[in-house]
Amino acid sequence: MTLIRTDPRRAGPTALGILIPHGTKTIVILRPRSLEWDLLAARWDGDRAQPPQFCTFERDQAAIVARQLIATLERAIMERVCPVETFGDPASQRLEIWLRGGDLVWIVCRRAPGQAYQPVLFNSHEEAVRAGEQLASLVWPAPDVRQEYYFNTQNLR
Repeated sequence: MTLIRTDPRRAGPTALGILIPHGTKTIVILRPRSLEWDLLAARWDGDRAQPPQFCTFERDQAAIVARQLIATLERAIMERVCPVETFGDPASQRLEIWLRGGDLVWIVCRRAPGQAYQPVLFNSHEEAVRAGEQLASLVWPAPDVRQEYYFNTQNLR
């Protein structure tokens, strides 16, 4: 298996963090340390007229979602199906990057401490593809790459 669980304090600069902030209702964050974005879980029914809705979870459910995310990534690696995709309208230059994971999509959002998460809008198809390839190298690593991940529910930074 190419995904290796590690302690958050020992995780390297390219590790994937799965963060669950404090609270009885909370979000689940996928944080690729080496990138400037976080990914947040959202639900989307496939209707292009309706945007996806970011999810909040009861604390116990958030832990289940976090474990399911890792299982989804492991399955994608084993099945050789990249879960990263661009989404949007290339003509209007409003493209997003999503990671498909079961009944959730994980939307790339800019990290901006103290501000609400908002999806990153890429200005061109080429820019979105380059960013998607960066993300894919971490969440869908080559078979010979050992990708670290960790869970953090305590000291979020």
